Amino acid sequence: MRYQTSRQWMITHEWMVKPMQQKEWIEKQGILVWLSEVFSALGTGLYLIAIFVDSWWGALAGYLIVMLLKLPLHLIYLGKPLRFWRTMPPFSGAWRTSWIARGVVFTVLFSMFGFAQLITSYILGSDFLASGQAHNMVYFADVILKVVAGFFVILTGIYCGFMMSYCKSVPFWNTGILPIVILNAGIADGLALVMGIGLLAGGVGVYGPEYFHNLEYASRIVLGVNAVLLGTYLMNASYQSSTAELSVKELLVGRVAIIFWLGIVLFGIIMPLAISFISMFTGDVTTILLVAAIIGHTAGAFALKYCILKVGIYKPILPKSLVF
Repeated sequence: MRYQTSRQWMITHEWMVKPMQQKEWIEKQGILVWLSEVFSALGTGLYLIAIFVDSWWGALAGYLIVMLLKLPLHLIYLGKPLRFWRTMPPFSGAWRTSWIARGVVFTVLFSMFGFAQLITSYILGSDFLASGQAHNMVYFADVILKVVAGFFVILTGIYCGFMMSYCKSVPFWNTGILPIVILNAGIADGLALVMGIGLLAGGVGVYGPEYFHNLEYASRIVLGVNAVLLGTYLMNASYQSSTAELSVKELLVGRVAIIFWLGIVLFGIIMPLAISFISMFTGDVTTILLVAAIIGHTAGAFALKYCILKVGIYKPILPKSLVF
């Protein structure tokens, strides 16, 4: 009788003594979290690169991705989208302790400053104002708004990494390098998407088609850094704890290995990097190859967030030494 009671206790409280996969942010309604963070990386990365290279259409596309895809999915997951204002100061102090609340605050602030920046940039790019004092004032306001909106778009893109890195119960996420990995991947996505918009517009911002070579050069650097950061992240996780090591094994040889090797490594890093080196040696690259590189970048963005969320595993509450 005593043995049966002890056995039943162990089955009922299995999560206390065994590593358990987290499902809240990747299965069922949790898929909204995955999609929200993917569109966050794509939108914020595109907007950041677009304001840097003066691509108004790129900035508009990035802004709309964040506003129409990232933010609604995030709010729907929270359950009561129309009450998002309760996370904002001065109505609530949740932003002091919750990264989810901070993410909503960052996104709302970006929505305001980003919208104002799009207006000033559009005015400067049109014939509404001739050169003069009014033009100089709008130009000065546009520069200030780009700095402020760029600051908040970086926070909007990176807060997910901080939110996950503060989750001590999932050792694979609980590392300071994760926000850097996510930020760098978002920049790589932005470089790819702004080149895609440049293909449609016949140039990148105020620059001509030759500016693609500079963007490809930057893309090669960012992709190389991305590969190093990802490798460092996985190596660090392997030595961090047995639970984090289990997450790495799931990623490399486990259930999500196919998505990791095909989606992240092949399509997200190797293929666009190879196409970029082809253009470097040949001096030119066909539109088809460039489109393939952009699609690979985007597929890698979906795969990266999916894999990181999917292999999140809760560590046991009770150490093995306390389990009888």
